[in-house]
Amino acid sequence: MNLAGIKAHFSNWREWELNPIVVKELRQAVRSWAVTGMLLLFLTGLFIISLLFLIFQSFDVGPDMELGGEMFSWFTGILAVASVIFIPLYMGIRVAAERQENNPDLFYVSTLSPTRIILGKFLCGAYMALLFFSACMPFMAFSNILRGVDLPTIFYILFHLFLIVCAVNMIAIFLACIPASRPFKVFFTFCGFVASFWLVFPVIALSLQVLRAGVGTTMGSGNFWAETLTQIALGAAVTGLFYVMAVALVSPLSSNRALPVRIYISVIWLLTGLLCLGWVRKAGHAEIVYAWFIPMFILLLASLVVVISNSDVLSHRVRRAIPKSRLMQYPAFLFFNGAAGGLLWVGLMMAATFLAVDLLFPTIGNTSNTSLSLKALAAYAFDYALTGLFIHRTFFPHRPAKLTGLIAALVAAACCLMPSIVLFFLNELTWNSIEGLELGNAFNIYSMRDDSRIINHVYFSLGWFALMVLLNAPWFGRQVRNFVQPPAVTPPVIAYGPGNPTSPAGR
Repeated sequence: MNLAGIKAHFSNWREWELNPIVVKELRQAVRSWAVTGMLLLFLTGLFIISLLFLIFQSFDVGPDMELGGEMFSWFTGILAVASVIFIPLYMGIRVAAERQENNPDLFYVSTLSPTRIILGKFLCGAYMALLFFSACMPFMAFSNILRGVDLPTIFYILFHLFLIVCAVNMIAIFLACIPASRPFKVFFTFCGFVASFWLVFPVIALSLQVLRAGVGTTMGSGNFWAETLTQIALGAAVTGLFYVMAVALVSPLSSNRALPVRIYISVIWLLTGLLCLGWVRKAGHAEIVYAWFIPMFILLLASLVVVISNSDVLSHRVRRAIPKSRLMQYPAFLFFNGAAGGLLWVGLMMAATFLAVDLLFPTIGNTSNTSLSLKALAAYAFDYALTGLFIHRTFFPHRPAKLTGLIAALVAAACCLMPSIVLFFLNELTWNSIEGLELGNAFNIYSMRDDSRIINHVYFSLGWFALMVLLNAPWFGRQVRNFVQPPAVTPPVIAYGPGNPTSPAGR
């Protein structure tokens, strides 16, 4: 590259600008007494803890070689409480306030793309976490001087804690982006606040375990870096998942919201599966596959509830993006808006998950009661979803599509409670009856003492599934036929004549 090319390359950097959402949020955070007060309270707590440790040490006769480690554990606990609870709560409340329709702020009048808005919110939360970590760093260095903890362990714990805070911030932003009324947002805030407390204690316990073991002597081994990189990859995958879901929630209703989310889930399904397969081959334990199988199973079940609540009507903007080739329309059908394509996508992903486990690990997939129970549970989930879909499309076609998820939940609750209600009125409700076979009740799978009867649940759920497929086949066929590009708009026909001044005769 010549000198002119280099100058042209670097001259484009002058057009670069920081994300405006980051500037806006940081400016408001600096002016907020909540952030300033929390930071001052945080520093005061660190100072008091360090002062108390030094005062108590002055009464001891001999030097305490573990004083630095004990002080660092207290600093880590205070930092975890301040960052895991306060920062996500602050970010979630701000985003939830901007998502209200009576607050015409970013999400309703801004020309910024949803990607830049959510990325700006996330970067602001990461910067605030970095601010708290920077304020805590002198105290951490002071604990290293007192001995009992080495610098590699300090940086290792702080780095992982920072990643956890970033992931929790993204989850809080996602929950705040959910289009719900103010009481539901208050409920989500309360649940997130309680969940943060439950998260803080395992984080502190894990930090203490790493502190006692130390990482300075293990950093030269390959296993250490393999485990560390795996943890970073999984944390990035979870953060990215909630990021794309938050972007989808704030995107316009006329856009193809399903495309980035389904592509992302499909990609992480493949990559995390390959990562898990590598660890199985490295460790030699086939049971490690459940570390990938169970989270993916839960994620697909949650996706099933979302896709059945999608509308059948595609916007003109989405239909224009449909491929013209009929051959390309079939794979595209899986990644566009609509309940039909979403159901098919979840079904294929679920089948591929079970098939991968059964083929690669036949001793687990074919003989394990856990695998058989999950297959029955997956079949029941599709039964409830298809039943709710049939009820909504048949009896409530003019009601919003989001009602389908509620109907499916009511069907599941009815199948769970009806056997017990009937037995109650027959005066035969006992613990033995609850632990007996209740076909149609997905929760009964894990309450039976006799695991050999789980196969009965599998057969019943598959029969129910076949019946629902037949009932929903006409609706599904209509969705496939309607998945085409909209007809081209023909120009209006202009009648030339004496009455039209723009025609040659009129002139």
